Amino acid sequence: MTTPPSLWDAARAEMEEYAFVADSALQPQWDVPEKIAINVAVAGRAGPAGSPDHPVDIEEYVDAASQVIEAGACGVHIDFTWVTDSGGRRLDRDLPPTEAYGLVLEPLRARFGHDFVANLNVLNGKTFDECLSPAREGLAEVAPCAAGHPEAFVTPAVKTLLECGVSPEIVVHSSGEVEFAKRRLFDTGIIAPGEQTNWIILYGLPVDVGRTLISGAWADDAKSMATHLFLMVEQIRRLDPRAAVTVCNAGRAGLYITTLATMMGLNIRVGLEDSCWKNPNSDELIASNLELFRRARTLAAELGRTPATADEYRVQIGLPPRG
Repeated sequence: MTTPPSLWDAARAEMEEYAFVADSALQPQWDVPEKIAINVAVAGRAGPAGSPDHPVDIEEYVDAASQVIEAGACGVHIDFTWVTDSGGRRLDRDLPPTEAYGLVLEPLRARFGHDFVANLNVLNGKTFDECLSPAREGLAEVAPCAAGHPEAFVTPAVKTLLECGVSPEIVVHSSGEVEFAKRRLFDTGIIAPGEQTNWIILYGLPVDVGRTLISGAWADDAKSMATHLFLMVEQIRRLDPRAAVTVCNAGRAGLYITTLATMMGLNIRVGLEDSCWKNPNSDELIASNLELFRRARTLAAELGRTPATADEYRVQIGLPPRG
């Protein structure tokens, strides 16, 4: 056994051999998942209408969705809320939800089978049953449901989605809505302890009245953007440490939010439904959903992450593979 040096001999040797930087191999790999689920919300709601690259017609939805699925998107979010097509129809009012979704999904399934996850809005309809008909009739695999929507709708809607084998995507627009989810869905037992949960964060968009169905979080610089996101993710993880969390590119901050979420190991959703700007410090517009997806895919690759397949995403959110 080697005899230890005296204090002064040890101090002298340390100074003679002093090196400021330790062996770089001491740094462990970061715990960032390689796979990232990139979904695309293809509605052209956030961008200028009148262009097939900003979809408002059924055929434009099909074309935009086809482009991003072919490029590697694991899923598409279809939403007709507030969308008026080129013929003057309000797609969320003038067509039954199952008919409107069917017109988009049938050609997509014929071409791509189950190589994409169908994420469908279930908020529009004259009755509760009509709203939830896309889930009951097997069209939706995932359906967003905002924790801050009226409780009389939210709780039975989430129950119905679970009964239909659809993953309820819990939407939060601010940290207050995480608490809504806790009180309405977790504390009531609607979401059972240990059940895989699926969340989506959509923040950074302006609202026009004091109390809205999507009360927002104000993010007008990198610090406020990051502070809100870290807070909401931390609160979600308290409720479910294994939660699958997706973050939307929203408003002017879209690219920055996407970058931060990718760095944090989260999933992302991009698309012209929520943002049309290239960067938060300019008025330059994104050309298409495909451009948004390609940027997100390239960004993910630069940050060491690769797009998840549809089945890999299904497993993340507690659905069975279908490939």
